[in-house]
Amino acid sequence: MMNELHLTPAEQKLFLSLPEKLREGWKVREETQKFEDTKKHLRTRVSFLKIRDPKLHVLKEQIEKAKGQKEIAKIVGEFDLKGVHQADLAELFFALGPKPLFQIIETMLRQAKTDEEIESIAALSLIRNALLRSFIRNYV
Repeated sequence: MMNELHLTPAEQKLFLSLPEKLREGWKVREETQKFEDTKKHLRTRVSFLKIRDPKLHVLKEQIEKAKGQKEIAKIVGEFDLKGVHQADLAELFFALGPKPLFQIIETMLRQAKTDEEIESIAALSLIRNALLRSFIRNYV
């Protein structure tokens, strides 16, 4: 359902602090899954990242140089992903894993002012939820 947000308890508090008009029509589901990634797994996934979009090659280089997950989240959060092919986005998010999405979603919730931004948060929360389920099943 695209009217669902999968949010952690901390993210839910941020969502509830938004104006009622922005919260209208959204169903919040609690994100309880947790996954601890390793630098080795992350670096391996990023090294195998196969993307077609030339602008994502720049992003990949920046990610490879990043010192940690917080820096990766900042890089991805500030990068314009509009117009990027869906297959490339799927590759990118799989390579990054769910951890940067926690920070990106939190930042977006703090800054959200439009319905379109809430829709983007919903999409990212759905992606994160799917990644968590996949990673927990395959890594644990």
